[in-house]
Amino acid sequence: MDEQIDFHYIDSDQALSASCQRWQSADFIALDTEFIRTDTFYPIAGLLQVGCLGETALIDPLEIADWSPFLDLLRAPSITKVLHSCSEDFEVFLRLFDCVPTPVLDTQIGAALAGMGVGLSYQKLVLAVLDIHLEKGETRSDWLQRPLTDNQQLYAALDVFYLQQIYPMLVARLEELGRTDWWQQEGDLQVASSSPTPPELSYQRLKSLWKLTPRQQLAARMLCEWRETEARRKDVPRGRILKDPICQEVARRMPDTTGALASVKDLSPGVVRRNGDTILSLIAAAKDVPEDELPVLAERPLSREQSQLVKSLRRCCEEVANELALPVEVLTRKRELEAVIRDGELPADVPLWRRQLLTPCLESANSSAGGE
Repeated sequence: MDEQIDFHYIDSDQALSASCQRWQSADFIALDTEFIRTDTFYPIAGLLQVGCLGETALIDPLEIADWSPFLDLLRAPSITKVLHSCSEDFEVFLRLFDCVPTPVLDTQIGAALAGMGVGLSYQKLVLAVLDIHLEKGETRSDWLQRPLTDNQQLYAALDVFYLQQIYPMLVARLEELGRTDWWQQEGDLQVASSSPTPPELSYQRLKSLWKLTPRQQLAARMLCEWRETEARRKDVPRGRILKDPICQEVARRMPDTTGALASVKDLSPGVVRRNGDTILSLIAAAKDVPEDELPVLAERPLSREQSQLVKSLRRCCEEVANELALPVEVLTRKRELEAVIRDGELPADVPLWRRQLLTPCLESANSSAGGE
């Protein structure tokens, strides 16, 4: 693609303030970010892209000191913030500003609600809606280098240039289908769930925690909480402190000596040397907790009978989804169906539009469970 577009580069507080003053009159703003996250826990912002009122702008976060005009935009309730697959962008905003944009509409979700498919990449969305092929050669560029190359700047600019064109088309399509409120509910959920997982809940990353005894689970929770706190404090990937499988294996073995700890598979001597005493003290603390105070942190997998009920519930959901010409993945997630079987109800964070459509399936599942 040899696309050439007009965009401007913002690298001063004065230029940012002037642009933000113009953008305050907009109904929506298209946003995107470029960042580096190879050797750090937190993303390092390299560029923020804005598409608004026909303008395309690249904001250099390495040069901006006063973000207040931009923050006013991010928080303005009358301006919709349009992003595509916004979860990583949210992490950038949280790191830079300790907040995320609101209100938000995610075009990946909008496209799914419009019946265009689940999880469409931006490249595939542009192709599907505008019949334009985007090159993605700069995806893994060094966004902290200065000056950015012409190709980097064009690549970044196109991410919001086309988003400005696609968003009104998605709005029109979803208005025709009566699904704009569904889209906004999903956006509200994304904002509500954007806060980082607290360190004390980081044990939920472990995939087979249920295989451990309650005491071992407590040790794993304590190890994961310590690891998460350390990774954030040092701003390094959590795996640099302790990898997930090693957390679980240390908790399973419950070592009480440096030698026993050092024998854990794949645990490097460097980690034992630097953090061995801390790890052993955490294990010792878990051993000291009275038996009747041990938490059960992980549920066992569903039984065969329960798994069959989940399949029955999914088939019911597929029928509803087919009637709406929606992929079933848009209507419900596996964890939600499992919650119905375990608890008899949907998780509290399921948006109202999905809850209303899923209620007949829920009732069917409860009826089937009661007949078992």
